[in-house]
Amino acid sequence: MVHIIDVLIIGAVLILITFIGHILTKNKISNVAGYFKGGNNMPWWAVSASIIATKISALTFIALPAKVFVDGGNLEYALLIGGFILGNVIMAIVFVKPYYEENVYSPYDFISIRIHPNAAVMSRVLFLIGTILSQAVRLLATAIVLQVISGMSITICIFIIMAFSVLWSWIGGIQTVIWTDLLLFFIFLLGGIVAIFYGVSGIQLNLPEMISILDEKAKLALLNISLDPQKTYTLWAGLIGAAVFELGSNSIDQVICQRIMCCRDIKQAKKAVVVSALSVIPTIIMLLVGLVIFVYFHENPLPTEFNYLREPGQDGIFPYFVANQIPTGLSGIIIAGMFAAGISTLDSALTALSQTTVVGIRKTIDSQTKYSDKGLLKRSRNFVAIWGIIIALIAFFILEVTHNSTKGLIDVGLEVPGFVYGSLLGLALLALRRHNGWKSAFIGAITACIFTIFLWMLNVSFFWWYPVASIITFGIAYLLNKMFKI
Repeated sequence: MVHIIDVLIIGAVLILITFIGHILTKNKISNVAGYFKGGNNMPWWAVSASIIATKISALTFIALPAKVFVDGGNLEYALLIGGFILGNVIMAIVFVKPYYEENVYSPYDFISIRIHPNAAVMSRVLFLIGTILSQAVRLLATAIVLQVISGMSITICIFIIMAFSVLWSWIGGIQTVIWTDLLLFFIFLLGGIVAIFYGVSGIQLNLPEMISILDEKAKLALLNISLDPQKTYTLWAGLIGAAVFELGSNSIDQVICQRIMCCRDIKQAKKAVVVSALSVIPTIIMLLVGLVIFVYFHENPLPTEFNYLREPGQDGIFPYFVANQIPTGLSGIIIAGMFAAGISTLDSALTALSQTTVVGIRKTIDSQTKYSDKGLLKRSRNFVAIWGIIIALIAFFILEVTHNSTKGLIDVGLEVPGFVYGSLLGLALLALRRHNGWKSAFIGAITACIFTIFLWMLNVSFFWWYPVASIITFGIAYLLNKMFKI
């Protein structure tokens, strides 16, 4: 359990960021355009940092070190880095310009304009499903950190974290989210670096000896060229599956896309997307943290009662290391970094879910109702709170389902949106070519979702779900439209 000084540091950081984010939200929010798009006046560098902070959730902070540390763990996750970078570049080239030319709030508005409003309703529903599930996993990861260091119940931890996420989204919409994300990005980056330096300082071995131990335990294994589709971290999954995953995250996930639409023009938006590929840097840092922690506990063995942290599927080694091995004060900074990573992702999701519900689904279904800007803004803030409660409740469900699972949280977090995101990407690709026929698009997307479930039952790696589902969605819709004009 952490010292009271660490608790005060964590609380001070969260309160300070809340205050600074409010101050930096210069424009008074009076309508949904300001709440969800920041008046299209956000600088590209702030947007880029916000995208990075959103992608680097608490899963990265606690799960990646464990990915290396546990028995059989190694650096194979790093094979995904090239695909992540490629996905950002493709997004900047293919989707940014069309989105800005249509002046849309979301990729689902784009689908509505380019295909049909009915296709947009379906895409929004798919987005809600995928985002609620994935964000519940991220909330759970952050709550586990708080539970480990505080000793509070998981219930209290979940609602504390969600309360801050709702507050930051409520205050000023996407503007506040972007500015707080910028601050949070630097905090959790600092947390990872501090952990590496302190871990190394507690090891008596020199660098060659450390490398020898890591090599002996196969922790430095990186290149996996297996063609087995059931293996998740391979060269091919990294180059193909991870690239399509990242492209989908940027192009059809409103959590990310909402930020891209806040830039001042197309050129700045493209720059923000490409530079956000630097999100691989925190990933590399946290993999290094895993290596350092492994050597640290090789030299300073874990207490017997904590040996379970070495088992595959366990994610608690980094929180344990921070709470028990790092001095008071420094541990508070690192823990604040963990919260920063978790909350920056959650507040982003809440804003995106609210936008999709209010400006998207609800307004589409009740199209005859005349909404004032003030009325829409009020509803938007209300739905931020509603979705926060729903995600918190689903986090409890996921906790029960994954209680005895051998999968780590990073795998679960990447897997759950895969049931729908491949279909969504297929719809976005259809919209690029102005597909004329929402029924064929609907059939293609639903077929792809069903086939994804089939792949899951066959234990095919989730990274392959994304390209396969997008191809099925696009291919079936195209063929049905050509053959039957639907």
